Amino acid sequence: RSILIKKILSKIIVFLLCTIIVVAMLFPFYFMIISSFKTMEEYTLAIPTLFPLEFTFANYSFLLANFDAFGQFFLNSMIVSIVIPILQTIVCLPASYALARLNFPGKNFIFFLFLAAMMLPGQLTIIHNYSTIVNLKLMNNLGSLVLLGIYSGSCIFLMKQFFMTLPKELEEAAKIDGCNPFQSFLYVVAPLSLPIISTNFILCFNGVWGDFFTPMLLLKKREAMTLPIGLNIIMGQLGNSSPNILLAALTMTCIPVIIIFFIFRKKLIGGIASTGLKM
Repeated sequence: RSILIKKILSKIIVFLLCTIIVVAMLFPFYFMIISSFKTMEEYTLAIPTLFPLEFTFANYSFLLANFDAFGQFFLNSMIVSIVIPILQTIVCLPASYALARLNFPGKNFIFFLFLAAMMLPGQLTIIHNYSTIVNLKLMNNLGSLVLLGIYSGSCIFLMKQFFMTLPKELEEAAKIDGCNPFQSFLYVVAPLSLPIISTNFILCFNGVWGDFFTPMLLLKKREAMTLPIGLNIIMGQLGNSSPNILLAALTMTCIPVIIIFFIFRKKLIGGIASTGLKM
């Protein structure tokens, strides 16, 4: 009986600790959202309220009415954050499959180069990338971000690890049915790759959506800027006078990330489990 009591107490303690950790992690996010619906007078109260006393959309209305470029910033970020993961999947999926399944000279060396590229910080290659974009006349063009984002060493590594877990018998059965390697990949392997494609889509979307460094260097015109740069401009214009309006902008910025996560969350968990990726 004492053992049973100890087990129950241990489960209760673990549950309470997990609850405290979850609340501590989610509370700043919750406070950001509810503060975006507060008036400035309520936001500056000495004792913060956990729920708006006067629920208002004035902050959002002011943001959209006085910062016309916010919608353009948002649209630009949506374009690159959706196009880059799609093109990245088209490029990296067959490359990963070739490295995992096909035998050809130099395969291991090529994979080593991909791993080496993962270890290099992005700042180390930015001068070369900047020169390339200038020579291609893609400055102030969203195509520059797309061009630099369609290749990813981490994406190739992630997908290759996933393909290594797939049983070869599936491809052998397809070969018996008359499929060549390309048909085997297209009709058998690719449909089974939805978990890892979803995982990479979320990781890539989040990375592109929150990227500040690369757009800051390549996008100088206001109409071509993405949301992180736009938020920096809005923050500079507002200063410390209207933090609740800035919180409204940040809340709107988080919405696409949350939507993407809930759409692909089941596939994300499956992809992480199948590759052993540590988040």
